[in-house]
Amino acid sequence: MMKTVTLDVNCSDTVDQIKSKFSAIEGIDKSTQEMFFSGMHLKNENTIAHYNIMTNSSVDLYVTDGIQIFVKIPSVGKTIKLNVKKSSTVSDVKAEIEQVEGICMNKQILMYAGRQLEDNHMITQCDFRNDQTLVLVCPTDTSDTLVGLPVCSQVLTGMQSGVGMVFPDSQTLQDQRVKNNDTVLLKENVQFFVKTWEGRTLIMVLKKSDSVKEITKRIEEKLLLKEDMYYLCHRGFVLYPWDTLQNHKVVNNSTIYIRLRNSVFMDPKAKKG
Repeated sequence: MMKTVTLDVNCSDTVDQIKSKFSAIEGIDKSTQEMFFSGMHLKNENTIAHYNIMTNSSVDLYVTDGIQIFVKIPSVGKTIKLNVKKSSTVSDVKAEIEQVEGICMNKQILMYAGRQLEDNHMITQCDFRNDQTLVLVCPTDTSDTLVGLPVCSQVLTGMQSGVGMVFPDSQTLQDQRVKNNDTVLLKENVQFFVKTWEGRTLIMVLKKSDSVKEITKRIEEKLLLKEDMYYLCHRGFVLYPWDTLQNHKVVNNSTIYIRLRNSVFMDPKAKKG
């Protein structure tokens, strides 16, 4: 469509503000707008003055199906920005991440709003819009040694006045009054997934010594699902509230499944073990 629209702007207006003004007139979402002046691609954060755009200048506008998203990578404490098409699939996004960060596609799990995104789904099917954030979970090989122990699996503890205390991640060793030659204990957490009957995936991090009861507490908080309405399964076995994660060999990146009691699966009350 060839059309000319006149806009009243200030030299201090940013490109993003101009896109908003154009959107108010023409109803075209600013996330789909790309502007060019004298062959230069105009960046949202820059002003009109930055590009030396004068009165009666002409700016070219192209409408695309592009969308800008952010991908948070907790394992490395980093968030990256990607420009993708709305028609792209989740697999396409993973390929872009591999190109930018070098993380193999088959080691990527993309999460949004508490659910895992399927590779064959398009961006438009995932119900997220411009400038929203995905979370990238990178499965790691588990190990019985401290070498390569994932950061999310580490818990530091120490003694304070004869009492064992967990050190919060946000505090320094000085905050915890750790002195030279003091001993700090490293305990291991387990990051695992809980998959619902609807296909949603929850990410949880607990200590190996925690009981299954801790999982049910979190499920009730996040899904408002009472414990008597379901039971948990891992590797084909029913998990009981009094058992620990270690007893059931729940390791990093394991998946625990929620089974409704009115499903076709055996009710665990009928048989133990």
